[in-house]
Amino acid sequence: MDELKVLIVDDEYLIRNLLKMRIDWGQQGMTIIGEASNAVEALQFVDEHKPDIIFTDIYMPSIDGIEFSERVLKKYPDIKIVVVTGHDEFEYARKSIKIGITDFILKPIHASELLHVTDKLRQKINAERTRMLELEKLKEELKQNFPYLKEKFLYHWLNGTLSRAEICEKAEYFGVPLCSVAGTLQIAVIEVSPASAKQTEEQLILLRMECRKKIEAFYSENPQVIILTDARNQIVVVYRNPDVHLAAACEELITNLTQSGDFMVSIGIGQKHESIEEANSGYQEACRALYYQAFVGKNQVICFEDIVENGDQQYRSNATLLQQLQFYISVGSSEQAAEALSGIFKVPFSSVSQFRMAAMDVFRECQRAAIEQQIEDEPDLKETFVSILTADHLPELTKSLERYVLNIAKAIYSKKQTKEGNLISLVKEYLENNMSDPELGIASTAAEFYVSPGHLGRLMKKETGQTFVEYLTNIRMKKAEALLKRTDLKGYEIGEQVGILDPHYFSILFKKNLGRSMNEYRNSRE
Repeated sequence: MDELKVLIVDDEYLIRNLLKMRIDWGQQGMTIIGEASNAVEALQFVDEHKPDIIFTDIYMPSIDGIEFSERVLKKYPDIKIVVVTGHDEFEYARKSIKIGITDFILKPIHASELLHVTDKLRQKINAERTRMLELEKLKEELKQNFPYLKEKFLYHWLNGTLSRAEICEKAEYFGVPLCSVAGTLQIAVIEVSPASAKQTEEQLILLRMECRKKIEAFYSENPQVIILTDARNQIVVVYRNPDVHLAAACEELITNLTQSGDFMVSIGIGQKHESIEEANSGYQEACRALYYQAFVGKNQVICFEDIVENGDQQYRSNATLLQQLQFYISVGSSEQAAEALSGIFKVPFSSVSQFRMAAMDVFRECQRAAIEQQIEDEPDLKETFVSILTADHLPELTKSLERYVLNIAKAIYSKKQTKEGNLISLVKEYLENNMSDPELGIASTAAEFYVSPGHLGRLMKKETGQTFVEYLTNIRMKKAEALLKRTDLKGYEIGEQVGILDPHYFSILFKKNLGRSMNEYRNSRE
């Protein structure tokens, strides 16, 4: 760090000279850049040279040291001022602490006291400058992360996790026109998919980035439009202009986006809402509308109002029950999945459109579970789609959904069973080939197949009726019996070949499992 600049202010030359000569200022990391005999001269010097530290007397002509310090600190609050005072002036000088004086030095001036004060000053200034550098670094990081933090705020807003006060406060900070603009809001959710299925993850990311840039350019002259990307990599557009016919604007946007033919676009549009607190409803409506692309195809605009009979009808998903349903389906638990489904449809519905929306939520969770578990041929897929669209009463629809849910759960369970059976077959083969390894055990075997020892132990018990140790001991004893029959190897040599190095322990295991000692076994053969 550079040397600290020091100014000495005193109307007595001897005092100024004494301060300069008392200590080695260079060793203290400081340099005296000037001195002044009065406050007027000192104020001009401060403006021109900006010292880091000022040593000043109290009693000076025209302007005293207290008033001088007050003027300096008002203009340059970072400058550190040390008052040089006598014992009879100390009470008066102490009052100056209110204006921000850093320290005092009593006359006569001693080198030890001066060194003590300069040490403290240097440490304090260095600490402040280090903190300033850290703050500048943090400000730069904040500047770099500002777009991400802004999107994070908007995402929390759309998910309904913020109060109105929080929304307005954060919107003002991020410069988003939410509370400052009156009127309704309407939300569109845009899903971009590649024209070709042969796309790498990097290409998909670049594709979405390209699409977002085009959308931002499309709305560049409309400051009331807010654009962000949600957790599903869908582009969300929030409109604050109630006079815009959103569906028509989105049709134009699709035409603009798909001119290159590199990707396909589907847009879901929610209903208009009066307050910013209702953004979550509009966002969820747009997402549910977008889900209907499965029926109408890609490059289409789908309005939420078109998929319900009454646009004023409000439906709220039960997120907890839907998560439970997806979990039970994902683990292949048909019975518990059926119970969760029953809970979803226990609530009263006031219209056919409402329970169709609930059915679409259930259908979506089933598909998510099927995708996660890589079930390629979903049973009853088309039949269930048709049922959701055409069913006129709840029993008919729930019966169709229950059949679909149970079939998906059973398909997942069957796949898991097959996978577990295959795993145990591989484990058995591995144990047969490696039983001579004395270190072979459940932990090493589990690590070999990237599963936990507990999970492997449960599967072994389920598939073989034996614990892992029992199964391993059993195959080792069978191998030992075969070696005893076919060879003239000694007992300890057979033990080594089946991974049991302790001859005594091997003899005990052999007799316990085959009912006879090795000698008895060989004698009976002869």
